[in-house]
Amino acid sequence: MDWLVKDLELSNYSDIPSLFDKDGTAYKIFGEEPATLIFIHGVGMCGEIWQPQVEHFSKDYRVITYDFLGHGKSVLKKDKLTLEDYVTQLYNLVNEIGVTNFSLIGHSMGAIIAVAFALKYPRKVDTLIPINIVFKRTKKAQDDVIMRAKDVFKSQQITNISQTLERWFKNKTSPDDLLKINNVRSWLNNTSPKAYAEAYYLFATSDRVFVNNLSNLQPPVLYLTGSEDPNSTSLMSEQMAQETPNSWSESIESEAHMMAYISAKKVNSIIEHFLNNTTNTTK
Repeated sequence: MDWLVKDLELSNYSDIPSLFDKDGTAYKIFGEEPATLIFIHGVGMCGEIWQPQVEHFSKDYRVITYDFLGHGKSVLKKDKLTLEDYVTQLYNLVNEIGVTNFSLIGHSMGAIIAVAFALKYPRKVDTLIPINIVFKRTKKAQDDVIMRAKDVFKSQQITNISQTLERWFKNKTSPDDLLKINNVRSWLNNTSPKAYAEAYYLFATSDRVFVNNLSNLQPPVLYLTGSEDPNSTSLMSEQMAQETPNSWSESIESEAHMMAYISAKKVNSIIEHFLNNTTNTTK
């Protein structure tokens, strides 16, 4: 199959051409094992953010990354997006490429999409891992994030990127860290402000969308965050786990919002252990 990437070195991920489904969703497939992992990025990012996970997991799994609506190379076909639009995007993608069931890993906004998808299509999701998800923000935190979203809508610019990166990468200063931070800065700068604003406003207003609904989740779930994430807190993950059957929460010490990218070894180890110890995912 000419669309299948069997071996990947981290440095050449971006050189691998994207595929497109009939709706204009850009995606890539790596590995050829039967068990499938699908990764969903967050606001302002693209599938490339998952390159450390692709490199790690594609030896043992088929790994799929994609750009959600209006991000990366995926098209934005309408205004005023809803969470259902992002869920439908993933549903149409997996149907078109013929993936019937998979483990679903999402980060931040991608974590919200992942939970929403698992609630709507429980038979498709073997295992669910929401990373740095938000849940029941305080009133002040809610007001702050909505104000940032409105600022982007008004200015049609992605503002305060340096401040955002400081929140996302707390205390990360090594040369390798700075290289990754610059990559994230570049992805933010290259994101359509309109698509960013649509996704960010939805992210800002979706922290209570799963209240009184998490008990309906069927797959094993791991809620994973970092102790230094001020907005996707350890308490949020703990609260979600308390409301979800067959679930666990874990917080990684000294890590913040972008830990899956900048501290991939820590995160990958936890994901791998969880996948290996949940009965619904069969290699």
